[in-house]
Amino acid sequence: MSKDVVLIAASVAALLLISATTFFCSRRRQSPSQRSVDALGHDVELGRGVAGLDEAVLAAYPTLVFSPPPRGEEKQEEKEGREDEEEGEKEKKKAAGTAAAASPAGDTARCAVCQADYADGDELRMLPDCQHAFHRGCVDQWLRRRPTCPVCRASPSPARSSEERGR
Repeated sequence: MSKDVVLIAASVAALLLISATTFFCSRRRQSPSQRSVDALGHDVELGRGVAGLDEAVLAAYPTLVFSPPPRGEEKQEEKEGREDEEEGEKEKKKAAGTAAAASPAGDTARCAVCQADYADGDELRMLPDCQHAFHRGCVDQWLRRRPTCPVCRASPSPARSSEERGR
């Protein structure tokens, strides 16, 4: 064998040995409880295992069906004046239960979780405290892992019962 082949083989062997040692040392330093948290898929990006919301709480949050405003009525309102248009749009959106009415900005028609535009008939879930709305499936999956709003990071409180509202 030539010196070059021996040198390359020794370099590769040293690299493999260093990589294996680093891997095993890092796994050994991690406690068993940390490994089980990693396996369960908890929110370890923040260095803590944070449990999300349970199904009963998610089911208590309101859902609505997205319906975009009619385009013909928008043009008619433009003729009647800017103020009438803004008031009419807000009323139509609230009556139709759109995501735009459910969002504080009032101008969004896109799910912040999946980044897809809302389509007519999409089922949305609205978070009770911040009034942000998302595709039901997207936000349910998000809230099962992280108990915060995907947009403002507010912790949504459980939906209150009618008895609690009367107090």
